[in-house]
Amino acid sequence: MIIGLQLLGAIIGIGGFVLFIIVLVKSFKHGSALKGILGIITCGLFTFIWGWIEHKRLKMTKIMATWSIMMLAGMVATGAVVTMGITSLLMLPQYLQQTVANADVKIAQLKSWKKTPATNLAGEHKKTKPPLTAAAAKKSVAGHGSADVDWSQKAMALWQGDVYKDARTAVKYWGRAISVKQNAASAYNNRGLAYHELKQYQQAISDFDQAIKLDREYAVAYNNRGNSYYELSKYQLALRDFNQSLKLKPNYAKAYLNRGLVFYQLDKKREACGDFQKSCNQGDCDGMKWAVKNGLCK
Repeated sequence: MIIGLQLLGAIIGIGGFVLFIIVLVKSFKHGSALKGILGIITCGLFTFIWGWIEHKRLKMTKIMATWSIMMLAGMVATGAVVTMGITSLLMLPQYLQQTVANADVKIAQLKSWKKTPATNLAGEHKKTKPPLTAAAAKKSVAGHGSADVDWSQKAMALWQGDVYKDARTAVKYWGRAISVKQNAASAYNNRGLAYHELKQYQQAISDFDQAIKLDREYAVAYNNRGNSYYELSKYQLALRDFNQSLKLKPNYAKAYLNRGLVFYQLDKKREACGDFQKSCNQGDCDGMKWAVKNGLCK
């Protein structure tokens, strides 16, 4: 629809330009050089006014009427495009809410196992968009004003590709969303992801604590807190969180992979391979591919 209106607008614009040239030539010929120059300087406005003043004398009533109709049609077409564009922008928050509804995060790196050479999978382990639970999204729509939504949308707009393009600003925006109690549990979780990206793992853990306190069944927050504990080498605490995440969400591929990495750090080869396989069964085979490549699993 927008493309059709844009094409129509282009045709109208070309036609209007042709008529402008015709009247402009007449203004130079029957008026004066100054009037022609004024028409050019004013982008046709002076020429349009002069044309209507002189239309009877120069017998160009039809030309001016056609030019006027084209101008009006052009404004209508442009207005329709602008209106549709504004409508699309107004729908953007709903789209953003939907795209972050079921996201999660994997551990960013594989640390070396004591019995094997140092390895790193940072390039293959991608984070995903900050999660916003369906329950939290429903509360946002039903119980909070537009001022609350603005800060969460601004924060989510900073998420590009696999990371926040400005994690520090994301921390600030999520903080404001939290201050007005907008999507409280998911806002804490998402700010925790920003802190994690800044390598401020203790602050991230504090935010994940708050998210879990507000929603005891928030499987993604348990997974993410385990991720931060992992980065601090607190493997037993990480293991506890991944176990709880899987208890709440039994088919959670990322949590299986992350728990496998904890077992890997604890020299528990059999358990690590088992979790990598379970993660692969759920569609995420990064851990298993690495383990097979490095002779950890068969």
